[in-house]
Amino acid sequence: MLLAIALLIFVGTMALVIGLASPSQDRNQLNMRISNIARTMDDDTTMKSLPDSELDESFGQRVVRPALRQLASVAVKLSPSGASDATRLLLIRAGNPGKIGVMEFMGIKLISFVVLAAGGFYISTIIANDMLTRVVVILFGAVAGLTLPDSAMQQMVGARQYQIRKKLPDTIDLLIVSVEAGLGFDAAMAKVVEKVKGPISEEFGKALDEMRVGKTRARALKDMAIRIEIAEVTSFVAAIYQSEQLGVSIASVLRVQSESIRIARTQQIREAAAKLPVKMLFPLIFCIFPAIFTVLLGPGIISIMKAFRTM
Repeated sequence: MLLAIALLIFVGTMALVIGLASPSQDRNQLNMRISNIARTMDDDTTMKSLPDSELDESFGQRVVRPALRQLASVAVKLSPSGASDATRLLLIRAGNPGKIGVMEFMGIKLISFVVLAAGGFYISTIIANDMLTRVVVILFGAVAGLTLPDSAMQQMVGARQYQIRKKLPDTIDLLIVSVEAGLGFDAAMAKVVEKVKGPISEEFGKALDEMRVGKTRARALKDMAIRIEIAEVTSFVAAIYQSEQLGVSIASVLRVQSESIRIARTQQIREAAAKLPVKMLFPLIFCIFPAIFTVLLGPGIISIMKAFRTM
């Protein structure tokens, strides 16, 4: 126990020392500084100096994130080629929780690997006597440390996709109402960003921002479909692209898409309901039936045993 605690304290101390001793590598610091200056360029306000603005930031921004980036530099060197791109895409599909980047996430994976490997080593010294069992336990902890952050991120991706899939029909209905009221498709998307809250609104907002900086609507919507990675959104984007190419009314295309998405969602619900009896079979057999048999047959078995003893 003392060895594990000492190792955790050493890793945390090294992370803090590295974060305090090294300059930040965040390329967004300049943009953040410019935005802060733009917000404070009033006649009756005074701009803060760079050290003062940095001191106003949270402990995580000043210490934890730079330390994670320094740790991530080691993890990036050890990871295979293409891992950074895959991690970046995973974070984008998860909605960038905590606004962490690839380097921070790599640092989290490295810390998780070290902590769980040390925990596996400590547990192996308690429960195992032979070397093979100890190695297996340590390897299990190390593998769990590497896979747990990815698994947690995949859970976030699934939850975000579920929210988008749930709100997509209502979002398309709002687009239909806006287009039929005389708004253009871009203005209708802006109305969705204004009225709807959640991941679908964030993705429409990103697409609008990309279109404002010069990206075409088709390219921005295709990139949005890649970020979300949902079949319904991909079909929706393809229908919008075809309506632009063929000159079909966008309102009619959106109405068809809304109806087809609702039909597909109903079919998915029916499919999930049809799977419930099979999924409930194992809990019934192994958890509920034994308790029922114990309650119903237990008194009878006790009476029979007492009768045999008296004979």
